Amino acid sequence: MIRRSSTTLVAAVAISALVATAPAGAKPAETRPGTVVRVSPATGLSVVAGSASAEVLRYRMTSVRGTVVEATGLVLLPPGAPPAGGWPFVVYNHVTTGAADLCDPSQVTPDNEAAELMTRGDDIATRLLDAGVAVLRPDYEGIGVPGPHPYLIGRSLATAVVDMVRAARRLEPRLGRDWVVAGHSEGGVGALWTAAADQPLPRGTRLHGAVAFTPVTQTALELELLRQLPATGPVVGGLSALGALILWGAATTDPRMRALLRTGGLSPEAVALLPHLEQRCLPGLSADDSWAGIAPADIPGDGPAGDELLERLLVVMRANDPAAVVVRPGLSVRIDAGILDGVAPLPFTEQLVQGYRDQGVDVTYERWLGGHPEVVRDGWAAGPAVDWILERLAEQ
Repeated sequence: MIRRSSTTLVAAVAISALVATAPAGAKPAETRPGTVVRVSPATGLSVVAGSASAEVLRYRMTSVRGTVVEATGLVLLPPGAPPAGGWPFVVYNHVTTGAADLCDPSQVTPDNEAAELMTRGDDIATRLLDAGVAVLRPDYEGIGVPGPHPYLIGRSLATAVVDMVRAARRLEPRLGRDWVVAGHSEGGVGALWTAAADQPLPRGTRLHGAVAFTPVTQTALELELLRQLPATGPVVGGLSALGALILWGAATTDPRMRALLRTGGLSPEAVALLPHLEQRCLPGLSADDSWAGIAPADIPGDGPAGDELLERLLVVMRANDPAAVVVRPGLSVRIDAGILDGVAPLPFTEQLVQGYRDQGVDVTYERWLGGHPEVVRDGWAAGPAVDWILERLAEQ
């Protein structure tokens, strides 16, 4: 492992001095979004093969409600000395793991029920590290820290990215200015919202591209179809769990939705399972004693409250669909899809790609013979996607 350099200590002393001399009433520098709370060594499965240094960064970000909250993520550095100007880096956003605090990939342990989900981007991370590229892996708002997780809320995911970049560059001066954002599934949504033309980026950096593996799109349409299913089963049960996470996440943006979750918007059976969303990761939520035990049609409450909850949910999901992103001018995008994907169906992904191309975006689009999990692995998109990233980072 590379030990923390003396420059970090000097930076910490300088920040402390700045805070001590801040004018009365001014917001202390160390409480602003993008500042470091603390750093600790990563352990176990979080230490990705190929990393010379692996640390868990706790930092501050702006929450979906506009307040400053804490978030966590993993900082992986490659071996050797950085090139002139510092290491280029990739922010890799993870697939859906859940909304509970124990679902944070930066603290993954072998016995965690979602360990496979939390490590699913490791093939890509190792390839990047071997190529001399640093990797940042945010856990997202509300995962691993107090507070709800705004699942599939694009601005929250993008803010977790940019504020982690700010904090990581304060922590590690060997990180350069050139970067690419990437992500899988929920993380693909985050990558594409980071690419939005109106998303502020960290000062002094240059975003070269965005990569989305099986990004979830047209969620509102999927929910409208899902709510009609009167029975559960092995496949449908997993979709019920995802639907519950979507409801939980959307409610973080809408106070009325939060109230409806417990005042008639959901069936009594669904209300009884709400605590599971802060206690279990996706595999546990997909168990028969949890959300998989409820048919999708039985999740909403009867009557006007149930109808209102669903109407509000659809509004939120349409607003946060990656199809709503107006991509930053001149930014290249790559999208990789699974032909057999049951979570992000291929026709929806192809409509997303066409929508971006209609904007004039340079989109590289590849389809792979596999489902939702396989696309990010070696033998599928991992190698070609990393090659694409390296080409973008080499651009001047």
